[in-house]
Amino acid sequence: MTHRRPFAVGLALVLFVAVLAAATVAAFLPAGNAPVGGARISPTPGSAPASGAASPSLGPEAVVPGPPLARPVQPSNTARFETTLVDDHCVDRDLPAVPATDIVLTVLDRSYGLPSDYAPDDLVPASAAGFSGVSGNRLISARILDDLSAMHAAMTDAGLTILLDSAYRSYATQVTTFDRWVAQLGTAEALARSARPGHSEHQLGTALDITSPGWGGRFGDWAADSPEGAWLVEHAWEYGFVMSYPWDSQPDTCFSYEPWHYRWIGRDAAAEQRSSGLFLRQFLERFVDG
Repeated sequence: MTHRRPFAVGLALVLFVAVLAAATVAAFLPAGNAPVGGARISPTPGSAPASGAASPSLGPEAVVPGPPLARPVQPSNTARFETTLVDDHCVDRDLPAVPATDIVLTVLDRSYGLPSDYAPDDLVPASAAGFSGVSGNRLISARILDDLSAMHAAMTDAGLTILLDSAYRSYATQVTTFDRWVAQLGTAEALARSARPGHSEHQLGTALDITSPGWGGRFGDWAADSPEGAWLVEHAWEYGFVMSYPWDSQPDTCFSYEPWHYRWIGRDAAAEQRSSGLFLRQFLERFVDG
């Protein structure tokens, strides 16, 4: 029995020291608070028990502000408002046309083009818009039918006559058209006067080359020197048609002045384009869906 006494005394001494150390640490801690990160968790105000009352069960806790935590580096979140199109669009290359909010608003230029197998699925003869003869046999997208018919009727009422020199042109037809220009003018001049296959707005079925009787083959400015051309300059937009390549637009459009070439983009868009003061290609950039 005597050999166990020192062990018991030693155990009692260890327990005494542990209790004394715990009491000492508790004396230096803030009552009811424990450090957690950069804040302290405290009982919700008003939830402290009255003197002598039993401790309440754990419940809602309030965060008491402490030293601020370091803020991590934030990711860049700059909104995109710039166009996704290339800047040097006058360079001849074959980039696929960037989708627009509507196919009729697609940007086509010397860089961006349509695939060789693209063709509108709603082509109808222009005779449905009141044209006759060769003009009536030209194909157009049905989407422009109502506005073209209304514009044609308005010009007829004004004593004016227009003819369609060209409307929808397939990729294959544009191959022939462009090659003819190359044979006549050489490649460099042809590139400024005619679109390469796939890059022509005529492939959309919403672009027209408009002329008037007796004008074919004449030199001069059809928009200024003919009453029909002058009327279109003033009123075509009211029916959704916009001149694609106006005077002094070559630095942006990359094509020569074509006062006979009009493209339908719808009445609302045409009104916006007119008030914006932008050339058509510049205006259409805002509809790029990308």
